[in-house]
Amino acid sequence: MQSKAQTTTQIINEIKAINSKVTNYSNSTGHGMLISNKSMNIFLSNKVSSYLSGNEDLSLYKNYVNINAEEGMISINHNFHQPVDSDDWVRSFVVAGARVNIANAYSAKSANRYYDNQLGFTIQKTWMGKPRTYYAANGDFKKEMDAARALIVNTIAQSINKKAEEFEQSLNALKQEEVPGQNLNEVKSKLRKTFYASLRADYLQQFSEQQSELLVNTGSYDLIADNWTSLGVYIPVIPQKFMVSNDVKAQVNRYYNYPLELFVSHTRFWESPKLGRFFLTFASKGFVNNAVQSGSLFSADVTGAQGADGINIVTINKGDRYIGQYKNFITPVAAGKLVYIPGTSHVGISFRIEKNWGTYKALNSIIGIPIVLIDKKGVPTINFEAQLLLQDMNNSLKNTRLPYNKTAIGLTVGIPFSKIVY
Repeated sequence: MQSKAQTTTQIINEIKAINSKVTNYSNSTGHGMLISNKSMNIFLSNKVSSYLSGNEDLSLYKNYVNINAEEGMISINHNFHQPVDSDDWVRSFVVAGARVNIANAYSAKSANRYYDNQLGFTIQKTWMGKPRTYYAANGDFKKEMDAARALIVNTIAQSINKKAEEFEQSLNALKQEEVPGQNLNEVKSKLRKTFYASLRADYLQQFSEQQSELLVNTGSYDLIADNWTSLGVYIPVIPQKFMVSNDVKAQVNRYYNYPLELFVSHTRFWESPKLGRFFLTFASKGFVNNAVQSGSLFSADVTGAQGADGINIVTINKGDRYIGQYKNFITPVAAGKLVYIPGTSHVGISFRIEKNWGTYKALNSIIGIPIVLIDKKGVPTINFEAQLLLQDMNNSLKNTRLPYNKTAIGLTVGIPFSKIVY
């Protein structure tokens, strides 16, 4: 019984020490702590995951999926972060994923067209800033949260002692004949060690979750701010293949492109109970582009063996292809995005603008309406964003069909799932 008393005391004292750190944290600079660091991880995981539209957006869940209907791409990602045992915020993690073009495979098969195969892997490193909570120094917010956390600690302490007492009673009732071939004392020692390790993990998790729920339900803060920076690479596994001829009479040639991509982004995040959530992202990337996807070639839908060049009937190679001068080139991109989701709303608005440089100089933008669906606990389960895509706003592309079809409708879907990065 002495061992039991020491073990429960250690667990309770650990929870009290975390609470004391939050209570006594200096807030003279206008920002401080209202909940523990791990509790803030949980709080941010739900707030930040309310917007998950593209690969540059952050998810603090172990797994998540992004679907882009306009590009026909699906991206599946896994976060390799392993939680530390101490109370700390998530400082950095690595995410690996796979991207694949799924829409083209179906459309190409049904229309008897060439496949635009895209399959590759992404790996990126993200560094998180330290979350900052702003509230009036020594004001009611702080006092109310300190009192509520103290109540949580005492309630948890009672529950820990009760469960430990019930466990020890059951353990003491264990008889030798119930574990034949084993040393009864060794069996009890192993069971006790396992139980208290699980008890510690469960109640530390409960303490964090209850603090996060308390902060969400009370809104006892003026502003919470955070930031993160991501650096990554997309590595294609198979090349893109394009059938191109210089003109309708010329021989069709096959060209290849490996759309390798390097990207970096930095996001600032603000959460206010009154105003809502703001995401401000600056991103840049460089990727291997090509004449087909940059819109500088004509698309020829050829279904017969003959066609007219304007004067004579000429023999044409069968099959869909592009007409013009094909080439691969590097395209640098600079982009910015602002997202706003009002306080208690599930619907927001976003605006993204990007400028391409080099051979492909198009200025593109996206106006979006993000919609987040939540479960009964208020946790985001799926994100939709209806998009209006405005392409080549600076009229950089000439002699193609794009100037006559610059506006498109898009849809993205973001699905965070599994446990959070705690």
